[in-house]
Amino acid sequence: MLFIRQVKHLTMALKTSTQELADVLDNQGDYVERLQIRSSGKIRQVVNVTGTLRKYQKLLYHNVLLPKLRPSKYSHGGIRGRSIMTNVAPHIGQRYLFSTDIASFYPSIHHTMVYKLFLSTLHCSPDVARLCTKLTTFGHHLALGLITSPILANQLLEASDVRIASLCEKNRLTYTRFVDDISISAPFDLGKSGFAKLVERIFNQAGFRLNPKKHVFGKIADGVAITKLRIVEGHPDVAIKYLRHVWRELLSAEKLSKGEPACGGFLTRSQMIGKIQFIAWVNPRRKKMFVRKFRSIDWIKHEEEAVRQGIVTKLTT
Repeated sequence: MLFIRQVKHLTMALKTSTQELADVLDNQGDYVERLQIRSSGKIRQVVNVTGTLRKYQKLLYHNVLLPKLRPSKYSHGGIRGRSIMTNVAPHIGQRYLFSTDIASFYPSIHHTMVYKLFLSTLHCSPDVARLCTKLTTFGHHLALGLITSPILANQLLEASDVRIASLCEKNRLTYTRFVDDISISAPFDLGKSGFAKLVERIFNQAGFRLNPKKHVFGKIADGVAITKLRIVEGHPDVAIKYLRHVWRELLSAEKLSKGEPACGGFLTRSQMIGKIQFIAWVNPRRKKMFVRKFRSIDWIKHEEEAVRQGIVTKLTT
């Protein structure tokens, strides 16, 4: 719980004054860069926060939220000391898996949900809750790219985590969540159990909707993925589908850097480095091939060509 009842206590944590905070929040657009990225036929909007607004968000996260909010013990994404590997570990030894994700995760978390979280669950005063909500939302919802989004989303999902985990424990099932990716494993085939419908209902009651198109049922021994990983002989490894996808993205980046039309999804150089680091972290033996291809690409030309071809467009706020 936060128990922040006076605005002055919030501004002290943010190392600013009430007027300075209000000025920044009233002019959010001056501190937000919006990028529109066309990738594989889809258009994504990515938010990049800069300047004073970014500073306030980081201070809120490090000085207020992180020290006082305890994460759900079933959640493994965006939490210190937990990772995609700790998300997989509890499922080792089970035979079958049901996985899915929450549809339009951050955009589905409306600012009214965030306000109620600060007001009722975290026990802030209405004025403090209003300021915290403005500070942690963009476009009237949580946004991908804001440092505070994962920890707040985790708080909103904790009650659902507890309900689902309780049902799982009674039926010898294992439940974990990595941000919006849901994984439930069992000694029996979950596709024939009706358990997925029950999980859908629990999330619906909390204001979230699962994506039926992302429902996956299968045997863990057959390599069914748990958030980009699979379990091979009792150990985590990168899912084959993910490896192939990243390789296609590298090939697409290579074509783009040569002035050819991209053949797959667009990623920045930094995003690609993150994916290769992830692969190497899970299984170091897979690193060499991906690093060699990455180094062969002219990433400056890649970014210039993305703008020229209209794949990346800077939007005005």
